[in-house]
Amino acid sequence: MELSAGELKFKWIENWAKLPSMTGFSHHGFVLSKDGNLITGHATEPRILTLSTDGDLLKEVCPPVETTHGICLSVEGDNEFLWIADIDGQQVVKCTMEGELLHKITKDDLGYSGEDNFKPTTLAVDSENQMIWITDGYSSGKIFGLNFDYKLIKTIDGSDGVGKFNCPHWVFIDTRKEKNELYVADRASNRVQIYDAKGNYLRAIDDGTLETPSVFSTFGNYMVIGELNARLVILDINDKLVGYLGDGKHHVQKEGWPNRKDAEGVTICPLDDIPVGEFNSPHGMVADKDGNIYVSEWLLGDRFTKLQAV
Repeated sequence: MELSAGELKFKWIENWAKLPSMTGFSHHGFVLSKDGNLITGHATEPRILTLSTDGDLLKEVCPPVETTHGICLSVEGDNEFLWIADIDGQQVVKCTMEGELLHKITKDDLGYSGEDNFKPTTLAVDSENQMIWITDGYSSGKIFGLNFDYKLIKTIDGSDGVGKFNCPHWVFIDTRKEKNELYVADRASNRVQIYDAKGNYLRAIDDGTLETPSVFSTFGNYMVIGELNARLVILDINDKLVGYLGDGKHHVQKEGWPNRKDAEGVTICPLDDIPVGEFNSPHGMVADKDGNIYVSEWLLGDRFTKLQAV
């Protein structure tokens, strides 16, 4: 099946990842390593998987986390590092690519009191400006900017923009322009708020283009935004709509979404109920330099799809 957004065309490749069947509730990120492989999470266990662009499993590691919700990579000199936002462990960890712990950031580093919850959904590392941005998407709704010495420099909550964040699910460093920008997926408000590299508000995408924006990636001059309810959006370098891909918003209305309910009301895997060419609940997503897009969905068992650029 072929999909298009503006002049961009993609071939839908179903069941792209060659992985054993998994029964867990997938809820993880997706990033591209500097060698061109894909780094993602395991649906059932807190493991990190490395896949080739053909979907072959190349490596598994077990970092010291409880969940692999947000995954980020950073390059420092010749070395690449793995960062994980661990919701259940209430921490962000920096590891080697083999999963060995190098540093841990907890709520104590961010000014929380002892009773506060810290539920970091992801982070973004801006190597050019030496900043680490962490979003507490499932608790305080704040975003924290730390320098490379792990000192808290900036806290933002959206109030300096178009309104306080409501589930700031993802943050992303956009490097397409002359100066880096920080994109915030203000998911429950159906908008994106954009900041400069120091955390100063610039502008918002708040014109009805987006619905539940959840994750970002870029290729060339294009940005791809994964919406949980339930499609991909492609924007140009000026944040203008190019088109939508795989619209499956009608699935959101089904009982038990993102899963389904059987006749007895038991929650079951929805994979037999999602046609090729439609998304159900995109959660993890990344694009490579050639414009191929890889998507993982929030549901029982996981669903890995590749949109191959034509």
